[in-house]
Amino acid sequence: MTRTSCGARGGGVRRRTTRARWRRSTAALICAALVATGCTPGDDDEPGKAGSVDSAAVEAVAKGLPDDPAQAAEQLVADILSDDADRSAAATAELLRRSGHAIVSAKGPVVAVPDQLAMVDAPVYAELVPLLARATRAGDRYSVEEFATLLTSVGLTEKDPTFAQLTAAIGNWAKEPGDNPVFVTAAAGVRALAAHRQQVFFPGADPASVFLDPLQTTLLLGHATSRFGEVKPGAKPQALGRPGLVDRLLGGGVAHADPAGPCGEFAAIFASPGDAAGKAHADFLKGELKDRLSKEFLTEGGKEAFDKANEAWGKAGAAASAILLMLGARLDLTADKSSTHFKHRAGTRDEHVTLTATALFDAGIALDKLECYALAGVDVPKPGPMKGMTVKWDSEQPLIGGYQKGGAQLLKAISADSAKFTRGSKTGDDGKATLEVKPPVEDPAGEGEELKGKALFIAKLDKESFPFELGDAYGFLSNAVGFGIGKTFDLLKEVLVKAGLPAQTITIEVKYHGADIILAQGSNEVNLLLAKLMDVHVDLVSCTGVAGPFKGTAGYAGAESSGMLQAAGAVTGVNVPKGFAGQDNEISVMTNDREGPNPFFIMKGEGGAQFLDGVLRFYPFLNTRFEVLADYRVGRPVGDVEILLGGSSFPFSDLSWPIVRVQEDPRCPKVKYSYDGL
Repeated sequence: MTRTSCGARGGGVRRRTTRARWRRSTAALICAALVATGCTPGDDDEPGKAGSVDSAAVEAVAKGLPDDPAQAAEQLVADILSDDADRSAAATAELLRRSGHAIVSAKGPVVAVPDQLAMVDAPVYAELVPLLARATRAGDRYSVEEFATLLTSVGLTEKDPTFAQLTAAIGNWAKEPGDNPVFVTAAAGVRALAAHRQQVFFPGADPASVFLDPLQTTLLLGHATSRFGEVKPGAKPQALGRPGLVDRLLGGGVAHADPAGPCGEFAAIFASPGDAAGKAHADFLKGELKDRLSKEFLTEGGKEAFDKANEAWGKAGAAASAILLMLGARLDLTADKSSTHFKHRAGTRDEHVTLTATALFDAGIALDKLECYALAGVDVPKPGPMKGMTVKWDSEQPLIGGYQKGGAQLLKAISADSAKFTRGSKTGDDGKATLEVKPPVEDPAGEGEELKGKALFIAKLDKESFPFELGDAYGFLSNAVGFGIGKTFDLLKEVLVKAGLPAQTITIEVKYHGADIILAQGSNEVNLLLAKLMDVHVDLVSCTGVAGPFKGTAGYAGAESSGMLQAAGAVTGVNVPKGFAGQDNEISVMTNDREGPNPFFIMKGEGGAQFLDGVLRFYPFLNTRFEVLADYRVGRPVGDVEILLGGSSFPFSDLSWPIVRVQEDPRCPKVKYSYDGL
């Protein structure tokens, strides 16, 4: 049974503030469940429709989940990433709860209690859960490097962990028999979120293509830094009772079991409230992320000072909560067209694309102030456009100069906007900042096949620029309750500046005429012990990229033998055709792009037996090396081609060569690209 009480309706994925009308008889109970985005009286009769969560929604996503914690986490992730905003928020709350995060209201009540084991230092505000779900679905991202800096900033490590260390730790986290279900759930959830983006955490992954969404960041930060305590048997969310300190909010009341008041209720869920972390014994902590991180850091050689975790307690919880609050700073990125084409003449603007980043603060929270726990005393900013924010721009796209001469990128900023990639651009009164980009001009226009490429653009609010003034929004009370973050305000400010805000991306399809020239060629002789095959070779070219078709020839030039060619072939398992003349065959290969090997037939041997075949393989990643070809052309490797003898690799001769991208080949159209002066 999921430990939740019912929750409030509130804001969600729509960029507007919503209000709910509360019935006095149920208002307090609903707010106490608060796995939602608001809990305040309103004038509207229409309840919030976007991202609202109540107990029925949480129970619905929990009902029927597999007993296996990893499988349950994977199913919850599917719900989190679904188009149903309400179900997404409920599934987010349930994944957090099963991962050890207590869900707490900003007003004090604990509204969702983990099973058996909970984080002492990382409760999650219920009011921010739908915001977290929304940002995760929207594709907000933090780089692994930014997360490494965050761990250092909160005091967990003395220096930033490397990409290899973090990805190895995450990839292998909580996979051992007997690991606590709390850790198995969190680890499986983090990996499942990545899998939905076709990402895998391992040291050899491309750092540019692997990132963390806000939910992954919340789970990893909590598990990397928090202490754990055993949950008191029978601990439940707070229930409806006599009027308390939230009367002015609800016009109803919430019962507060702890005489210290609503902000003391979180400690009451633990078996030993006075020393919650001290009660969690070693068996319960099997599979902790901190242990996995420590092992990975130590494998790098030097002694890493990893015993500073106590410095992160509270600070990391405050940082995580502040990061969630900052997710209210929405940066929506749009384009006036999703596809364009290289120019056929200079001076036109029809092919230009205008990107618009709109900065709004809309946390979907109907509270004015967070009164308890990590951000006690924080004033919640008002919703609306954010003027004067700095938007930083970046792009990831193929360098078409590697295809044919000229034109460095598919799309580049117009002259008037070129400085925006280095200095950023400020949002106006409407919260908008724009970037205009242009494609190059084809010369000659329309020559060759029509090809397609993709340009990814990234917009991010500058990490020195926040959706509100720190001095105002983080105006902590001098006698702050909860974790007393007022004492570490300077550190928290440093953490937030380094963590910054997540980025938004948009992809533009770009079509152009010309050639993307890929060569698969090589030759070598084959020693068959008693005979020799001269010049076994392949020479294929694709003018349309790795998808092909690859066309050309393959075969062998002849044989040298002491009269025992067939015997030599029999000994080595290669059925060489009779005769010594050799043979070339015309080859045409359509590939399946980067999905696995691409075999092709060259020729049969004696008696129709298998003799020469080939296979094309393409790298799943970008290779930055260069190869100098026999004719002194320079190419960038994109894969390899191999000739097989008798259906197998031949161990005594090297018959494998790199497949390379080159700028020109006489068999392909020659097109140049240049940018006009706009």
